[in-house]
Amino acid sequence: MSIMFQSDLSNVRELRQDMTNKNLAEFLAHTESFTDKDLKKFVNFKALDRLCNRLGETRDEVYQSCKGNYRDAMMVANNIAILSSRQGSKDEHHVLNEINKFTSQKGINVEPLNNQDLRPLIDSPKLLTKEEYKLLQENGLGKYECLKSIDGKISGKVHGYIFAKIVFGEGGHQDNVFHEAASFGNWAQQYGESDKIYVILIDTDLDKKYNELKQRFDNGNVWVVNHVEFQQRLSIN
Repeated sequence: MSIMFQSDLSNVRELRQDMTNKNLAEFLAHTESFTDKDLKKFVNFKALDRLCNRLGETRDEVYQSCKGNYRDAMMVANNIAILSSRQGSKDEHHVLNEINKFTSQKGINVEPLNNQDLRPLIDSPKLLTKEEYKLLQENGLGKYECLKSIDGKISGKVHGYIFAKIVFGEGGHQDNVFHEAASFGNWAQQYGESDKIYVILIDTDLDKKYNELKQRFDNGNVWVVNHVEFQQRLSIN
């Protein structure tokens, strides 16, 4: 029996940061030999070089100090690991993949998209692929003539597109997210195809802003939902 994905997403970024730090520490302590290239998915190299400068050591010397010493490796990892706060799209990908584990068993596929895979063209129903967007840029298309790229695609028994964000806490970035969501909602209402759904998928503690979005856009084939309501709205729970 499949179970709908439900999670407290307020701490998903902290959990991912903790996992990144642990994986990096394990790698530094227990990998016999490696290069900077091997560390690319774990390490903020600017932070690593700042640490090297403070210690008066080279990168290789810092690496060597971690060999076989998990405690020291963890202290280094806590200083140089890539910050999860700079990788928000990974959180949205995680949520969409977890949702898909449930929905795909019901014939509805929820697929996260990479940055720039699909991008709505303002004042047009056109969705540009990465290649089309690049070609149009070369021919004078300005970046403000497109919306932010689509975060996910729905296929199978239901077809559509997803704008997905996890937003907790106040701040300038959070305001930008809600403006981007509203832009997607406006575009979907004006240019969306009647046989597709257009999902503004937002998990947040900013209830006032979320409810404003919901009141304004949640109608017909444009949905404003959190990750639980999204699955429920698909009528497959």
